[in-house]
Amino acid sequence: MNEKKLSKRKLAIGDLEIEVPGVVAVLSGEEAVRSASIAEGLGADLVEVRLDLLAGDPMKVIREVRDATALPIIATNRMVLEGGGFLGGEDERIEILAEASAWADVVDVELIARRRDRLLEMVDVPAIISYHDFEGMPSIEASRAILEEIFEAGADIAKLALTPASLEDCLHLLMLLSERRGPTSLMGMGGVGRHLRAVAPIYGSVLTYGYIGSPTAPGQIPVKALREVLDLLTSSDGF
Repeated sequence: MNEKKLSKRKLAIGDLEIEVPGVVAVLSGEEAVRSASIAEGLGADLVEVRLDLLAGDPMKVIREVRDATALPIIATNRMVLEGGGFLGGEDERIEILAEASAWADVVDVELIARRRDRLLEMVDVPAIISYHDFEGMPSIEASRAILEEIFEAGADIAKLALTPASLEDCLHLLMLLSERRGPTSLMGMGGVGRHLRAVAPIYGSVLTYGYIGSPTAPGQIPVKALREVLDLLTSSDGF
């Protein structure tokens, strides 16, 4: 296979420079540290530590992840309303994420988080501001407004993960990418939107998320398979 890629580029966010489109390996559960150690070999460009889904002390785990990989780390502590597993109070959730940012290169916080602005004041790393809908997706106009609100809130990268009900919905999401005003990570969840995890990066999505071990979202694809498909689609032999 010709190894020349057609759509790779460098994206600077804060002091961090990443190659995009990038594959993010989501780390959770008891295998988070082991998964971090093999993520790069499977084709990941970054790892995401799901603080809300770890076994044990999240600070201990993210420190061990930091030691286990040289890849950039995204830290998030996802709220229940957006598919997360953190069961404590909102102040505690944000404080944990802020503390974890000492070992991370990027933090991810929800657009609807009540203490979102406070977190952005507390951390010294770039921020992904995200919006998830596990039940469906807003209209194209509403989705466009959500992306606009995310960037107005100060996102370095906007993340939009929705659940399309039809291929027409998927086309609408790709149209949003063509209009993007800044770095955007767009994903379709569920069976209908599954293919967007590989296809959306071709249309400009800067990050796509896969798993090592067990999926953390509906329709997620294993990192190794995601990397293989994405490399095929972005290589000069893939067209």
